[in-house]
Amino acid sequence: MVLAAMIESIFAVMGEADTPLRQCPLAMDKWLDLVVRPVQTMIGLVINTNKLTVAIPPEYVAEVRELLDTTWHVGRKSFTVNEAQKLTGKLGHLAEGAPWLHHLMTQMYATIAKALASNKAILLDSSREFKNIIQSLSTGSFACSHKDQSRHISFALKRAARLVHHSKSKYFITKNMRLEIEFLRDKLLPQSDIQWETPIAHIIRCMPSASAFGDSSLTGMGGYSLDLKFWWHLPVPEEVQQRTLLHRADNIDGQLISINVLEFATIIINYIASLHVITTTSYTADPYPVLLNVTDNTSALSWTLHSCRQSNIGQRLARFFCSFLINSPLGINSKWISTHDNTIPDQISRLKAKLDRHSQLTYDFSPLQQTFPELTCCSFFQPKPELILLIWEIVLHEKWPCHKELRTLKQSPLGKVTTSSGAQ
Repeated sequence: MVLAAMIESIFAVMGEADTPLRQCPLAMDKWLDLVVRPVQTMIGLVINTNKLTVAIPPEYVAEVRELLDTTWHVGRKSFTVNEAQKLTGKLGHLAEGAPWLHHLMTQMYATIAKALASNKAILLDSSREFKNIIQSLSTGSFACSHKDQSRHISFALKRAARLVHHSKSKYFITKNMRLEIEFLRDKLLPQSDIQWETPIAHIIRCMPSASAFGDSSLTGMGGYSLDLKFWWHLPVPEEVQQRTLLHRADNIDGQLISINVLEFATIIINYIASLHVITTTSYTADPYPVLLNVTDNTSALSWTLHSCRQSNIGQRLARFFCSFLINSPLGINSKWISTHDNTIPDQISRLKAKLDRHSQLTYDFSPLQQTFPELTCCSFFQPKPELILLIWEIVLHEKWPCHKELRTLKQSPLGKVTTSSGAQ
């Protein structure tokens, strides 16, 4: 009945079928091949209305893998803009069935942008046609009547764009770009554990299953979730603090660790804590739960939803984050909150350590729980030490996170939940 209504509406808008006079508004070959069933392939995506998922056809995955093996093989040292655009177009479609892929394409986008800018400079210096087009567009002088100018301007714009995008100039594949290509090649292998399928609930904005709040200072990080009944605190290592604005006035040597990096790490730990609770308890019966991440840092918010383009450390952390999103049962959405309304995480991140009688640093959590009694119903989450170590290695040394290593760590609990009363 739905299909019949669709056909009727098409005829109502486009006119009844009259093939001797005009083409039928329905693509009859596609309609005749259509089988009414819960799994349909539409616009290159496999849509399952029973599972409520969107997937990439295996044939398309194989096509992208072949493109990497032929055009972007290991021995390839350079590329043209047109080749890079074809690859990113393919990967953009893959990302519709695996949203985590967006976090891995930043270096390619940045490299293409630089190549396009370079193409323009080269064409201005060497191509007479390109210089004439640019001059005509800037001065508005076209050898045609006034009524035909709009058509000529449109043609000139398209021609200029084609010259830039189809330039034969070659550009070196950078180290970061090569790492991303090899990472993708590994994920596209048939024996990979990657599921090129994602729940629709993890793509669209929907009612979250739980919310988590977090904040970071230059000395500590913290977060909590009243829905999932956890909270956590981590001190920022002294080695990291030495490279923040606490001890540096600028970033002349490029070694500054910004607060944005620490805020993004806080979001990642909040996600890990939430994933641990979701997978080890019966918190929800929803097969596709979604976490609403709440942060007061706009850069970290953008890195969570899209990707990081400028910060090398941010890009490495995004790949670490991506490894948890792959095949994860927990989706994530994010929203911004003002610093004034983010009181509890702000206070958690600023907890001060004290020396006990054995000269060891400890934290007394009881004053915090007295100030915010809602935390008394929450347990303290301690992330797995190996995961925290990996985060600080990324922040300090820009280590490339190994997906296989993280996959092994994910096979056991991501941390543990303990009581949080008193000093720890």
